[in-house]
Amino acid sequence: MEKVEQKRSKLGRWLERHNRDTDWLIHASGIERKTAEELAKNPYKNPRMITIRKVLSAVKRVDPSIKLSDLWDIQ
Repeated sequence: MEKVEQKRSKLGRWLERHNRDTDWLIHASGIERKTAEELAKNPYKNPRMITIRKVLSAVKRVDPSIKLSDLWDIQ
């Protein structure tokens, strides 16, 4: 049986590369489960700035060289 490829955002792909899941993101950043799942799967979702700060803070603990543009396309 073939594996069905899910649509993932940059954040979702980052989580996969670093062997993390949305549960880790929820606990590390303090954001809601629905928000974390939406951010990981929807490449067109632009979160609020407070959410971006929380997620970026959690992600930087694992990968200090990460930048905002590595996770979202925000103008």
